[in-house]
Amino acid sequence: DNQNPHPEPDAREDIPLPAAPILADPPPMPSPPSTSRQAQAQASVVISLDTPSPPKKRKRHSGSADKSLKKGSPDSKKNANPDDEDEGLTCPICMDSWEMSGEHRLVSLKCGHLFGEACIRRWLGESQRQSSAKLCPQCKAKASYRDIRHLYAKRIQMIDTDIKEQLEAEKRRTQNLITELATAKLSHTLTSEKLHALQKDYQRVLELLRTGGGRGAYAGDGGVGGQRGLHQLASHRLYMEKNFEITREPGCRVLLYSAKHSLLVASQKSGQNLFPGFGVRFIDPPTFKPLHFLHTSAMLVRDVAFSESQHLITVASREAKIKLFDIRSRLCSSMFSAYDKMLWSCALDRNEREHFLYTGDLRGGVYIYDLRFPENILSEFHPDENFSPVIHIITVPPNKNFSGGGFFVCQLTALTFYEYAAASEAAVATRLNVEGPFLSMQYDSVQDTVLISARSNASSPQSRFILGQLDKVDNTPVLKVKAIIYGSKATPIMTRPTQLAVENNTLVVGYLQDSKQLMMHDIRREERVQTMPVNEVIYDICPVATQAGSYLAALTDNKCRVYKVNSSKR
Repeated sequence: DNQNPHPEPDAREDIPLPAAPILADPPPMPSPPSTSRQAQAQASVVISLDTPSPPKKRKRHSGSADKSLKKGSPDSKKNANPDDEDEGLTCPICMDSWEMSGEHRLVSLKCGHLFGEACIRRWLGESQRQSSAKLCPQCKAKASYRDIRHLYAKRIQMIDTDIKEQLEAEKRRTQNLITELATAKLSHTLTSEKLHALQKDYQRVLELLRTGGGRGAYAGDGGVGGQRGLHQLASHRLYMEKNFEITREPGCRVLLYSAKHSLLVASQKSGQNLFPGFGVRFIDPPTFKPLHFLHTSAMLVRDVAFSESQHLITVASREAKIKLFDIRSRLCSSMFSAYDKMLWSCALDRNEREHFLYTGDLRGGVYIYDLRFPENILSEFHPDENFSPVIHIITVPPNKNFSGGGFFVCQLTALTFYEYAAASEAAVATRLNVEGPFLSMQYDSVQDTVLISARSNASSPQSRFILGQLDKVDNTPVLKVKAIIYGSKATPIMTRPTQLAVENNTLVVGYLQDSKQLMMHDIRREERVQTMPVNEVIYDICPVATQAGSYLAALTDNKCRVYKVNSSKR
């Protein structure tokens, strides 16, 4: 209400004011005449480069229009700040609106600033005359007549993207809080289950004391039966079966077994001088004899994946392209790239998505392809905060908790699960509740368990082998940790452990870098059951199931060690 409805005339206009005092409601004053643009062009106007560009003129309103503006009306809100309406619509030199054609049409310089064509040409001429250099009137960047570009736009208006960025940040913060809440609820549930089990044990002990210490108190309970069941579990031992050389050149890193194709492959350096680089060696599982060699890339092989339903194998080698090979012909059938980025990891899906190929790049991006259309990217995902390399991608088939399935993405410092929606192919990302940094990840689709290898951090001075199962709490994916096995204090080398399913138990086998030992941990017994000294670094371990029994293949720098898994009951 205190605003003067009549804006005062600008002091630069030199309009004479009447001598009499201004009344409360004076009549509207006519605006001073302005010189047309054509007249300005004809007059010899001297532009001073030392002074800044003149400020933008304010739009005047007639007195009758001012009287019609009332507080709170929509028109008053529209006219409250007329400068905002003309933002991006006027030439910064003459403060007049530019045109779509004619001498004052909209143009831009190489630096991106917008002007009327006649004004900027006149400005560049005066700039050349006064300072011997043509400069942009706004940023003083060098310019020339050749930099003038015609633009075709009816309206130019800047959009503030800060609100959008704040909204995205709030969405990420909300998602993190939802994941933390689901993790806390899962931890509360597990703690409640442990408390309930301790209370049952306490009641059994009291009953035992009442009966005088006899064993009859446990006759109908599962406590002693459970303890007796642990003692009756089969014990497992590893015995060296074979140790053969794959190649004389060091460079073996990845070992993978396909039960569907009954094939074991190991990455290695090429032994042929005519074809330098790296590839994979096919190994016959029943006899563990090296077969033919497949040259794949010029750089060290980083990841290998089999197709469960097709005779295909894909190889990632930290190059700009991932190659797909036919196992039978050993020929490259397709190549996939993602904007010339270095690709670290790969995976092939199964079931209804058997034609899907997943790749991960150096900056945390994930790309999905259709094998039938290798030149197109179906979808891509990029992290908002973590930009470490993607070291593993593992597909998860549909199950009771995740009807659409999904896939794990393991980066060096983050672990994310992408869940497919049941009604569409869209994948929703959820960062899981596991602390890194990570070394590897391995998934067992039969047991639906994932084994994660993590380096030491501030909260854990030792490396960890984390065995967990994907669960859902309040419709949010979380990792339900079943066991944490501690390993070496120092892990300078990226090695991969493995999990082996035996009867109704799980064995975790990994390499301890500080003590140079191969370790086997029994999950049901919750203890380390065997350690074996190894004089070479074991980079990868892979379970191999044959008709002759269960084996573990361990890959060193140029050899493959084969261990037989023997089981015996007490």
